Amino acid sequence: MEGFGLRLENLREKAGYTQQEISFKLGYSQNTFGKYEREERRPSYEAIMQIADLFQVPIDSLLRGEEPVYLKNYRKINDVLNLLEDAGYKQPFLLDVNSWTRLGKKELHDLSHYFYWQVQQAAKKED
Repeated sequence: MEGFGLRLENLREKAGYTQQEISFKLGYSQNTFGKYEREERRPSYEAIMQIADLFQVPIDSLLRGEEPVYLKNYRKINDVLNLLEDAGYKQPFLLDVNSWTRLGKKELHDLSHYFYWQVQQAAKKED
């Protein structure tokens, strides 16, 4: 869990708490969270879950220091949805899962190529 203590410290400072305040919130003795930050002591699985819940972060990011893949993908999809909404598509047909499930491999392939072609056409207009 390299860097775990630093991640804890950053989360705590970002939330505006002291080590004692976090220890109290989690029901620990006053110095326990400080020991986690200094990596003098490793938290139990239960403590890790409590800390993740308190700071509202995924356990992956707490332990590994990276955003989980599902969140990265969610952010990408959310960016696309924002672009569609900005273009006036409040409930885009593209989000109709039932319609997507009706498409076969060939139709998805064709859509992918058509989308790529549209992007290339837009790029040519920019030049």
